[in-house]
Amino acid sequence: MYYWIILALVILLDQSSKWWVSSTFFMGESRPVIDGILWLTYVHNQGAAFSILPGKTAFFVIASIIVITGVSIWVLRSRPPIRLAMILGLLSGGAAGNLVDRLRFSHVIDFLDLHWWPVFNFADMSIVVGSIFLVWYVFMLERSEKLNG
Repeated sequence: MYYWIILALVILLDQSSKWWVSSTFFMGESRPVIDGILWLTYVHNQGAAFSILPGKTAFFVIASIIVITGVSIWVLRSRPPIRLAMILGLLSGGAAGNLVDRLRFSHVIDFLDLHWWPVFNFADMSIVVGSIFLVWYVFMLERSEKLNG
């Protein structure tokens, strides 16, 4: 249940923020949010993270569908602990948010800009945070098993 809630919330936040930016900004327009720290800059990304592999939309669509489907089936069958379900919800929600863009536009809408890092979106943030939490979860589980085993 937690997996599905987090997945849905990430998609909702990601898609609604992208809709707002794309309907409010001109392509390439940038506005400061926190002066000197954070800007909203409307750009399109036809690649993956850091704009790598531009133009490989079909590859990213297929990979995203495989990952989201595989994780969702595993969650349904194995009923993971709540923390793990939430982490997987972040990862799948982020993948799904960017998948929606790729299916609709053949690119991903990015807008969060630190000026020292490539422009990104909430789906990207969800994937990064989910990945960090997953590594933490695995190490904590491994540590727990060593202490108890």
